[in-house]
Amino acid sequence: MSKNKKGTDETFIENMEPIKISEDAETEEIIITDAVSEANKKVEEYKDMLQRLQAEFDNFRKRNNDSIKIARNDGLNEIVIALLPVLDNFERGLSIISDENIKNGMELIYKQILNIFTKYDVEEIVAIGAEFDPKYHHAIAQCEDAENSNKVVEVFQKGYKRKDKVLRPSMVKVAQ
Repeated sequence: MSKNKKGTDETFIENMEPIKISEDAETEEIIITDAVSEANKKVEEYKDMLQRLQAEFDNFRKRNNDSIKIARNDGLNEIVIALLPVLDNFERGLSIISDENIKNGMELIYKQILNIFTKYDVEEIVAIGAEFDPKYHHAIAQCEDAENSNKVVEVFQKGYKRKDKVLRPSMVKVAQ
């Protein structure tokens, strides 16, 4: 006779009684099926929750990037606004320099400043001969001129804008 791992002989195996399945096997199968179904529902619920969290995080990241861009633009605008009086004084200084060598050197510096402004999309508001626009011009004087009615005839202080945002309106004289 051959022996199995536990040291019992084959006759013992042949004489074993078959395992009886519970009479409630169908009920147990239904319970297991319900448990699997409930687990699948939980999986779908967690999956949906994860997708919502991912979408919410993406929206947060986009809002945060937009806030950073706005803050950066606002900061640049404030710096440019602070530099505008310096630029005005620089232009006034250039207009009174009589020595050509000094004037040429100062004009090079002036061009560098204007190049920096151009790099950051700062541009002068066109005023002379333009139709008066309260969005871009601040009228501080008027004159009688039927030919140029409602047009800017003189600029007292240049205006500047950056990306369609007026940083400083032009101070102008308007014909009536």
